[in-house]
Amino acid sequence: MFIRRSVPAPYDKPMRRLLIVAPAALLLAWAEIGAARADEDDNVRARAALEAGEIRPLKEIVSSVQRQCGGRVIEVELVQTSHGSQPAWHYRLRMLTPRGDVLGLDVNAATTEILGVKGKGASSACQ
Repeated sequence: MFIRRSVPAPYDKPMRRLLIVAPAALLLAWAEIGAARADEDDNVRARAALEAGEIRPLKEIVSSVQRQCGGRVIEVELVQTSHGSQPAWHYRLRMLTPRGDVLGLDVNAATTEILGVKGKGASSACQ
């Protein structure tokens, strides 16, 4: 039995590649748009919490932590958790110490109190 091809043989591989790559690229673009919208929602929630007085400004948190621990903040994440019926805001910070160690800190976003420190040298890092 002879089957006639609708696409000449030299164009067969590029066409298959296009049919595989194009949907994958569309899925990736869709995921990036979703991530950007989620980041935008997080920024809106953080600004609303700041304006409502639920959290302290990031600049204040960073200066307080650097003063207490003597390092440099290299990463910040604002997280909302719920304890009972009351939501609580926390800053999760990564800090580079003067000795070159990286610490993870959990800071109460409303009071600037350091709730926990993890990493090498954590026990002696913050007073």
